[in-house]
Amino acid sequence: MRSILYFLIFTVFAVSARAQQVNGNWYGLGTVLSNGVSSSYMAEMQLKQTGKKVTGVLNYYFRDSLFSASLNGSFDPVKRRLVINPVQMIYYRSTSTLNGIDCMLSGSFTLLTSKTASTLTGAFTSDAEHRYTVPPLNFRFHLSNDTAAVAIETGLEDRGDTATAGVILPQATDTATAAMRNDFLLRSKTVAKEVIIHSATVRVELYDNGTIDNDSVSLFLNNREVLPASRLTHKAIRLTLTLDPNLEYNELSMFAENLGAIPPNTAALILYDGNIRHELILTSDFNKSATIRLKRKEE
Repeated sequence: MRSILYFLIFTVFAVSARAQQVNGNWYGLGTVLSNGVSSSYMAEMQLKQTGKKVTGVLNYYFRDSLFSASLNGSFDPVKRRLVINPVQMIYYRSTSTLNGIDCMLSGSFTLLTSKTASTLTGAFTSDAEHRYTVPPLNFRFHLSNDTAAVAIETGLEDRGDTATAGVILPQATDTATAAMRNDFLLRSKTVAKEVIIHSATVRVELYDNGTIDNDSVSLFLNNREVLPASRLTHKAIRLTLTLDPNLEYNELSMFAENLGAIPPNTAALILYDGNIRHELILTSDFNKSATIRLKRKEE
């Protein structure tokens, strides 16, 4: 009886200890709202915890470019508080990423865990001297449950000038003649979001917002292939899609051609509806395809 009691105590302690860690890949959308001006940062934190020490990489997409920065800090398991030492980030009012202003921001986040999800909620903030000119960059990061803790890169890859240097497909895709594939139809769809669309066509940018691990994906619009198998990198794949006006909604799906080195396949997708921009994180594997429902709103 005593041995069973010891086993239960040890099990509870082990589960609790795992819950008090921030290892893994965290995805979130950061926002700044100041004087009616709103800016967003789509970001991924790859964190590795050793004791209370935390190291990692912050990858974030701002306007037309992807940025990376090394992270270091600490995690207090009692207070469930993650502190990130000052890191260089582009100023939220920068109009160009080529000559934008950089500022130093420190992070403070609180870990919340449940049976189904883990989140880090908090903000990157400037020092007292710049607090009134650099407002907080608020984030809610979600832990990728499908991704185990990963090895942290010791150096940053060459990203190129901007994300716009990728494959460009400027012509609108004719979805009526696009091919259908049985392997796509055999997988289930997971609706990530429903987006209201005002235009007859949309522009799409797709890229890997984390570690390059040779993910390969295809895109399907209304079950027809509009982007054949393409390797994801930090440079955006671009295409323009014509929507079917006769459908209640159009479905844009990301199909995993492989699982890369770190399953599942996760990508950032930027959707342009005229001057309106939507930012989404899509995750697909061999069982399901992440899908966005595009619902047309007539003017």
